[in-house]
Amino acid sequence: MQKIIICGNLTADPIINEREYVVKDTAEIKKTKVANFTVAVDSGYGERKTTQFFRVNAWRGLGETCAKYLEKGRQVMVEGVVSLNNYVDKNNNLRAVMEIRANEVQFLGSKGVETPEELPPEEEEMLY
Repeated sequence: MQKIIICGNLTADPIINEREYVVKDTAEIKKTKVANFTVAVDSGYGERKTTQFFRVNAWRGLGETCAKYLEKGRQVMVEGVVSLNNYVDKNNNLRAVMEIRANEVQFLGSKGVETPEELPPEEEEMLY
């Protein structure tokens, strides 16, 4: 089994879609929700700094939660399985893209979170 963990920032708000899948045992066709988003991951520093972009798919409840709470610029850590998917682009060229099927998404950093300087003195003591 393979596993990847990345930490970076969303390049855009997640897009949620409904997809059909076939239940193996019954051959029944069902629908489920999937959130798609891209995470930009920086590495290196200065002139050697590079950014890599990872496409992420979060399915079912995880996908709905991501679509509800994530937004462009939000920092996340994603753990999941990598897959290589081939497709034909609009110019009829064969392309490949690596995607992460998320097993876990941790929401890091957020806008509007109070910092210790903004808390009343009695609550500030509880943080340390």
